[in-house]
Amino acid sequence: MKFRTIGLTISYLAMTLGACTNQNTESKESSGLEQQSVAVLRDVLAEQAEWVKVHAAEYLIWAGHPESVKDVFLQEEKQSGTKSPYRIGIWRVLAQAATSDAEKKIWTDKIMAAFTDTLGTDRIHAAETLAKLRIAPGPEAKVLTENTLNSPVKPLALYTKWSVAFISTDSLKMAPSRFLEMIGEKSGEPADRIIPAYALRQLKGLSEKEWELLTQAALSEPAASPARIYLLSAAFTNVPANLPPQAARQIHTEIVKYKTSASKGDISEMAAALAEKGTKEDIALLEPLLTKAEQLTSDTDRADVAAAAAHAILRINKRQ
Repeated sequence: MKFRTIGLTISYLAMTLGACTNQNTESKESSGLEQQSVAVLRDVLAEQAEWVKVHAAEYLIWAGHPESVKDVFLQEEKQSGTKSPYRIGIWRVLAQAATSDAEKKIWTDKIMAAFTDTLGTDRIHAAETLAKLRIAPGPEAKVLTENTLNSPVKPLALYTKWSVAFISTDSLKMAPSRFLEMIGEKSGEPADRIIPAYALRQLKGLSEKEWELLTQAALSEPAASPARIYLLSAAFTNVPANLPPQAARQIHTEIVKYKTSASKGDISEMAAALAEKGTKEDIALLEPLLTKAEQLTSDTDRADVAAAAAHAILRINKRQ
């Protein structure tokens, strides 16, 4: 009996040590991939220009690695602070890198001024940035804002609809339903559904019934439609908290198909969805994108996708 007890004890210790070894190996691999992902983002920040640089800077901020971002973009502001529309991206990064409300206001005031300049050439970028920063046009711009909401320039009107959601708590509650209604208007062009879906990914706030409608719209959107990945991304990131994880399984299956897309926008939106709601199982499909998005012909596009994948990996790792 004594020998049996010793044998069981040895077996238990072996199993425990084996489990610890596996955990340590996984931890080292995760740490190494995290370091690689941060290095990719810093390389893209240093080597790429304009909007790809902007994306890398934002990913570093969102992933909790903001070091040097502000210094880089203060220099960008000195060199290109009058260059439209890139100046909007510069100010967007600096607003997010700010360490005080007063500092942030310096840059958001510049973005607002660009939005209210009716002769400006970067109003669409300014409207989009205000929406992403969750800033509504002020009451002093009420008439201009109302005119912009009815602009024949659809992206300008839609981004402004998104930004005015932040006027009040009530308007923010109503906004997701209104964007869902726009998605349901199948008479429009597929491009008309991209911005509403893109907004919904970031706004959240859908009821379970509304989520079901969005999911149906996403899964029924034609495969060749440029809006499909944005609809899938919005549905995947809006799964109601009371539903089990398998509720999003079909959507996830459709989203990850975009890893081989020839469009950097499609791959980046896939990565954005996985950054929010992906799991460690998704890292295996993201990791190759750090270095081998070979279906893309442009080095700049591959760098943009590498940055998006790196951000997703960092965010997923942080949740594990």
